[in-house]
Amino acid sequence: MRATASNTLIAQDVFVPEHRVLSVPAAAEGVYPRTLRDALLYASAFGPMLILCLVGPLLGLGKAALGTVVGDATAKPLSFTVHGRQADSVGVQMQVAEAALKLETARLHTYRAADEVDQAARSGRPLDYSARTYIRARAGLAAQHVLEAISTLLNAHGSSGFADDRPLQRVWRDANVAARHAGLVPAVGLEVYGKTLLGVSERVSLMV
Repeated sequence: MRATASNTLIAQDVFVPEHRVLSVPAAAEGVYPRTLRDALLYASAFGPMLILCLVGPLLGLGKAALGTVVGDATAKPLSFTVHGRQADSVGVQMQVAEAALKLETARLHTYRAADEVDQAARSGRPLDYSARTYIRARAGLAAQHVLEAISTLLNAHGSSGFADDRPLQRVWRDANVAARHAGLVPAVGLEVYGKTLLGVSERVSLMV
């Protein structure tokens, strides 16, 4: 797969010893073997920690896109206009500002959620299901904000950003693949959080 450089392997009739098996439903509730019980990372809520790890690279990709577009705008002309520099265009200025704010929104949601995971781990308090759904929803929302910001930045930058030798096209591709990881599907995140808010007990995902 592009972006992740991952390969799918299928093994048939392979024996897996018991000590190599991890129950995801049990792990989601904090029940899993660990040797470093005092380490903060190993005490962190299983699902939220893994999901937030997916958002981190997206934040970096968004930051890279913003830096590239802002840097190029000081010298790159805005084609078919009187502007010799994109930076002088009010339209470009507004797009860059909008993208920067969306990236900041994504970062704030992610950092706040990470703080909640860390605080719970430090106190030895497990995150209850409602808290975990809130984190799941914010992770998906953050991923979508990054995608929207990158799309806006590419609109401002222009089609040259999609040339094979340009870093923007790789950022765009990588972000669009990463944000579509099953753990970040925004509709699922909103559904599990919405069910919590409305008191609906049905659980539709193990990765919460």
